[in-house]
Amino acid sequence: MSDLFKNSKKRLSRMERGQVLMVVAVAIVGIIAVIGIALDVGVMFVENARLRRAVDSAALAAALQYRENYSVDELDRSAIEFLRLNGINDPNAIVQMCIDPAPAPSDPDFIHYDAALCTNPPRKFVKVVASGRANLAFLPVIGINSVPIAAEAISETASVDVVLVIDRSESMTYDANPGTPERDPSQCNVAANPIDGSYQGYCLPFFKVKEAAVKFIDTLYFPYDRVAVVTFDKDAKKIMDFSNVKSDIVTAIKGLTVFEGDETASGPVPVPPGLPGINAIYPNGLPSRYYQPPLFTQYLGLGCPQRDLPSFPNYPDPSPCTTTNIGAGLLYAGDEFNVPPVRTNSLWVVILLTDGVANAGYDTNGIYFCPQTTWGNYDTYDYNQSPPVLISVKPKCNDGISTTRHPGPPSAPGPNYDAEDYAYDEADFVADGQNALIFTIGLGANVITPSTVDGTHLGEVFLTYAANEGKGLYNYAPNGAALAEIFRKIADNIATRLTH
Repeated sequence: MSDLFKNSKKRLSRMERGQVLMVVAVAIVGIIAVIGIALDVGVMFVENARLRRAVDSAALAAALQYRENYSVDELDRSAIEFLRLNGINDPNAIVQMCIDPAPAPSDPDFIHYDAALCTNPPRKFVKVVASGRANLAFLPVIGINSVPIAAEAISETASVDVVLVIDRSESMTYDANPGTPERDPSQCNVAANPIDGSYQGYCLPFFKVKEAAVKFIDTLYFPYDRVAVVTFDKDAKKIMDFSNVKSDIVTAIKGLTVFEGDETASGPVPVPPGLPGINAIYPNGLPSRYYQPPLFTQYLGLGCPQRDLPSFPNYPDPSPCTTTNIGAGLLYAGDEFNVPPVRTNSLWVVILLTDGVANAGYDTNGIYFCPQTTWGNYDTYDYNQSPPVLISVKPKCNDGISTTRHPGPPSAPGPNYDAEDYAYDEADFVADGQNALIFTIGLGANVITPSTVDGTHLGEVFLTYAANEGKGLYNYAPNGAALAEIFRKIADNIATRLTH
């Protein structure tokens, strides 16, 4: 009996062990399945995150290409290229944007249209929609090899509000041969333009300035971007408020002219210092001109009508005669960003172009910033050369020291507050007060001619300061031919700025 019991017990023990093995086996299969599904879910999350990163990059890349003359197909190609660089091969990825007017559903471009991206005012939104498949590790054992994933992303390039601030002082005719009528602004402003008759006049390098500015306009995307135009000479003038009508902007730029001086009733006046044997003549009824006798065919430059005006009896105060009021140009530019409608979400940009040094400080209240200590200043020329060569700069209404900042503000100037201080203060207003980017362009030799006082390049020092303060760039153009490339560089820099 005892043996029988022992044998039964052994058989029962073997059966129990077999059952445990089966339970363990089933449990292991279940655990593996759970782990496998968890792994595959993780794979899906990882692949979806990778797709989203790729789509984000693609949307950013497409937004950066959102500029004039770029087609939707080009944006598609840019997005698909960035997807491939991130390991996503989706030839069906599409870029969507606001298309105005909206295409009909039957139009092939309808797939690129998303009404939700159309805003007022217009904003440069770009949406990229892409898909892919996540390859699984475990589920293929039951025939599920992959699952679809999809992602979309919206990116925006800031719309741009640009103020062009252009120097139109009389020196903008310096490329013409000395003494010829083409140096006289009143002559070249009305001359037929042999290159492009749609431009007003043919003053050089001023025509090259206008031509480069128009090419810059071609890089912007209207109606998303806007442009205002300000000019300065002895004063500043707002040519046009912000506009998103390209044809109006181009017409305004092409119609700009060089400053022709102020009218005067005076006849011949004393010979300017350093110019023996030269008299002055003011053609009756026309802005003042210096011409060389006896034929009066050699143009020498603008005269100053200030002594004819009862409001300026204290000659030789030169403040009404200077023609490079950079400070007023920047003031007008900064004020443009306050003109309704104010677009706080756009990129605010000021592009300042000048060929000289701040020597005029005339504000909107009629105050001249020209301390008496600067009245006797004259730029130095070598008159033994033909044409005379500018040797050094000590401009009127400017102390000639690039490191000085006399007490202001312009509304309450100190006794030594000069035109250069005014320019520096208005650069601060644009950069810090309005938080606008400032790009500066110095044109010609006057910008890099050393000061007779401290030996620095007064023009270049200021333009570098303004660009640094405004987080932009300073570029020097030795001549008008270099301007087109500089404007292109500025356009490329602006295009990479995504937000204000």
